[in-house]
Amino acid sequence: MNKNFFIGILAAGKGARMKSDIPKVLHTLGGKAIIDYVLETAYKLNPEKIFTVVGFKKELVINHINNPKIEYVEQKEQLGTGHAVLQLSNKLYGKSGHLLILYGDVPNIKHSTLLPMVDEHIKKNIDATMITAVVENPTGYGRIIRDNSGNLIKIIEEKDCNESEKTIKEMNPGIYIFKISELFKNLERVKSNNESKEYYLTDVIELINNNGIVKTKKIDNPKEIMGINTIKQLESFEE
Repeated sequence: MNKNFFIGILAAGKGARMKSDIPKVLHTLGGKAIIDYVLETAYKLNPEKIFTVVGFKKELVINHINNPKIEYVEQKEQLGTGHAVLQLSNKLYGKSGHLLILYGDVPNIKHSTLLPMVDEHIKKNIDATMITAVVENPTGYGRIIRDNSGNLIKIIEEKDCNESEKTIKEMNPGIYIFKISELFKNLERVKSNNESKEYYLTDVIELINNNGIVKTKKIDNPKEIMGINTIKQLESFEE
């Protein structure tokens, strides 16, 4: 067990674009629920504790996972990724250590990809580390905004991008590891004054970047970080 290392898996959404009455993370891929793949990766990283943020039909997700070692936190309203992670504050606020954020609908992320990032982040006690990826069609994802020297400035969600920003191919899949103290201190400052009226976790990255250290890790295989939002996408993962 890696003491003071925690994992939060976000699995509260209904997945409206799936057009289904079951939670998105319980749709099956290769004979297993999508979230099962994420959990397998999380177990391999051997954290002190895994938290799963549940919401839509939470009982179905909890009963499916059926692991007494996992703690569940309810997100009663789906008000964005920042709001989802904020639900973990009662469990982690004031603790030392680091929190890795994963998503219950991103089944291909590998332990071998995450482990070097997690190890370096914890060893160097970095404030925040995030994965990025360069893809030909980043539609649906936030874009990575850098200065002329290649340094991270911020992340802009696609809904808030102008036409120029939409042409950027480096995108944010939303996989981060945070120093817990920095995460919640800044998460409390996040506002929902954006197109979706949601609390974006990406805003925390900008806040930390202004006063601390944010490292980016460009992933070699972008397929690992692709999420599943529609039945068509689910079928493409089966191919």
